[in-house]
Amino acid sequence: MVYLDLILVGFGNVGQRFARLLEEKSVRLRGDYDLSWRVVGIATKRHGTAYDARGLDVVKALRLAEAGTSLGALTGAESGRTVSPEASGLDLIRHATAEAKARRMQHLVVVETTLLDIERGQPATEHVMAALRGGAHVVTANKGPVAFAYREIMSATDNERRRFLFEGAVMDGIPVFNLVRETLPAVDILGFRGIINTTAHYILTAMESGRTYEEALAEMQAAGIAEADPSLDVDGWDAAAKTAALVNVLMRGAVTPRTIDRTGIRGITPEDMQNAVRRGKRIRLVASAARRDGQIVARVAPVELDASDPLASLGGRQNQVVLDTDILGPIGIQQLDGGLVQTAYALLSDLVTLARGLGRTDASA
Repeated sequence: MVYLDLILVGFGNVGQRFARLLEEKSVRLRGDYDLSWRVVGIATKRHGTAYDARGLDVVKALRLAEAGTSLGALTGAESGRTVSPEASGLDLIRHATAEAKARRMQHLVVVETTLLDIERGQPATEHVMAALRGGAHVVTANKGPVAFAYREIMSATDNERRRFLFEGAVMDGIPVFNLVRETLPAVDILGFRGIINTTAHYILTAMESGRTYEEALAEMQAAGIAEADPSLDVDGWDAAAKTAALVNVLMRGAVTPRTIDRTGIRGITPEDMQNAVRRGKRIRLVASAARRDGQIVARVAPVELDASDPLASLGGRQNQVVLDTDILGPIGIQQLDGGLVQTAYALLSDLVTLARGLGRTDASA
């Protein structure tokens, strides 16, 4: 049995759905994957911070967060906690990793789900580096660390002999990175193109049917997929971050979202969408990358596609990436429905991947 102590840094929509999924699948994880877990720390801007090395009550944490109450109620005086309810995520990581070493806790995992910062990928990148250097493994759904600091992070994993897993960074729970890493040995990814932002895609397809931009956006916000400030989605920044992540990991590039050629969808109207349909076309926000003259050229922009193009036929909440490979030709990976559950599942999947590797290590120790 592999025992994981979890630190949840970020406890918003994705973090809370992940916590519920852990509870829902707890028996399955133990029975099928020899994986046992406990949450020992949670840090969030809105609800404060809680820590107890003996484990926190996850169900109670979810109730407190839903009620808008401080998570400080999770720990009492008997816990011996030394983390303030006002402590930051970075403070919690530093405390937890130091205590894990002192208590000889074997496997500490930081689960990072803070919001994407498109300027520098912070504080998520700092969280990841502090966790790795402190001796913890990391799983994340945050695109920032992979998009801004992938090489630095992977160097730290080698130095510290820790794992950094990030399947949820692109296409939620659909295995893009794992597919290439685990099942395509010796295959080179020459480029890709795809639709990888659900909110922008949903808005565009909704406008094809006569709904307004505002109506479609409100639906995505109500579903918890789009934030109150939708600029990352509609201005193409989220897609640019995902594009950078794909380039850095699959094509061994060294780009950031700021270097991606980017155009959003704000200027597109329902009339534009419907006129394209009448011409047998579809307008889609397409992310793409390719090597040209030894350089990687990456772009996010609305593109008018033929109706016969596989990307043109995707429904409102569907995503797809087509990988251009040197041996197998194009490989399409499609997600028929994306949302919070799928993103939370990516974190769960990464935990199982981590536990499998740790189980082999523990068995040989």
